[in-house]
Amino acid sequence: MQKKNKYFVLLLIVTLIVFISFYRDYFFRTVNAMLLAWDYEMDYPMPAHLRFFESFDYDAVLNLKWLFTLVFAAVFYFISRYTIQYLFSNRNYNRIVLFAFAGLTVLSGLFMIIGWMVPSSLERMYEIARFLMGLAQSPVVLMVLIPAFMLAEKEVN
Repeated sequence: MQKKNKYFVLLLIVTLIVFISFYRDYFFRTVNAMLLAWDYEMDYPMPAHLRFFESFDYDAVLNLKWLFTLVFAAVFYFISRYTIQYLFSNRNYNRIVLFAFAGLTVLSGLFMIIGWMVPSSLERMYEIARFLMGLAQSPVVLMVLIPAFMLAEKEVN
């Protein structure tokens, strides 16, 4: 029964990751569509649960996108940390998960700072920062760490 329970929990985790991944994509595409419509002075009907964005001005929505980027990265961090803890029960692995997500976030921030300091490179630095934060808002980190930790476990045993 223990093995069935473990598979059920892992299925729930995978389902949660898939749901959050799709919702994150939907969320940012919807907000970006609204911003694009505003660029062309058009109306864009937001879904009911995102209609609160319509009460903000353009710059506030851009800033809220930064906030939601960090929120989604934090959600994926906690899911990843829980999954690694559930699978391996190893504090060192939990630290590695933390360092991976913190590293992606800090590195992304550094690229943005460089872009602001060297305005001619802002667009390219933003692309790199966005890519790094995209990794932090996805299951990619978990997909890399699980096999790595499994290999590490085999080496120990």
